[in-house]
Amino acid sequence: MNCSGLGVALVTPFKQDGSLDEDSLRRLVRHVVHNGADYLVALGTTGEAVTQTLEERCRTVEIIFEEIGEKVPVVIGAGGYDTKAILHEMRVYANNFPARAFLSVTPYYNKPTSEGLFAHYAYLAERSPLPIILYNVPVRTGVNLPPAVTIRLAHAYPSKIIGLKDASLDLVQGIQMLQQLPPSFQMISGDDALAAPAILMGYVGVISVLGNALTRPMELLVEAARQGDLGETRKLTSELLPLMRLCFAEGNPTSIKGLLAEMGITESWTRLPLLPASLELRAQMRKALEGFYASA
Repeated sequence: MNCSGLGVALVTPFKQDGSLDEDSLRRLVRHVVHNGADYLVALGTTGEAVTQTLEERCRTVEIIFEEIGEKVPVVIGAGGYDTKAILHEMRVYANNFPARAFLSVTPYYNKPTSEGLFAHYAYLAERSPLPIILYNVPVRTGVNLPPAVTIRLAHAYPSKIIGLKDASLDLVQGIQMLQQLPPSFQMISGDDALAAPAILMGYVGVISVLGNALTRPMELLVEAARQGDLGETRKLTSELLPLMRLCFAEGNPTSIKGLLAEMGITESWTRLPLLPASLELRAQMRKALEGFYASA
């Protein structure tokens, strides 16, 4: 699985009654693929996977593949705090869909030790039917995946632990890891605002939230950074930064769903305990969109 370029962490559209909005999901997938995403990530945090049943999650992935076939690779989120349950879920997905890899967030809530984190991922690596991309997002999970554990896993399981989605917000930590990881290991930015500097320092790309809505501009930003075009990278980052910030103003995916609703791609509905974007945030997004298109 080549994780270079722009990956998009897809939202899962819902209707007002909380049911899966299949038509909006199809429209979103077509929008993202048509506008240049290199691969899709389904059932992540942005996709509100923890609020869905396994049946609903499978239906979500089924719709994605119905729309795109194998035009672009699909990564499926499979993480949690019960290691054996995660493996069961991985096997269900692999048996039913032509996914290319799993994105597996660190166990949350039970806060394992460094050795526990290594044992967790080692268990999955030895049994998973597909390669695994580690996912470190301590601001949400309460657990930081130590660099030493990532490096150890990458060397111990080079064909199964293939990358890290780094949403630690600690770019120094990531840069230090690059010097000790196997050459084939892929560091991926998990933060839109840090994507450009991360790529310039050696990351292969980004798994983006804003890419749901502004897929093409994010693709251009990623490509400019990969080509080392500093002028274009600065310009695009400056233009996109206000919207990047607004996309997390009321949390994720509340905010990006508000932006998608402003663009007429999906509705803004979320599942509890999340609430839809406020009218105030929607107004700010509308204004920011007008400014973005005026400067683009």
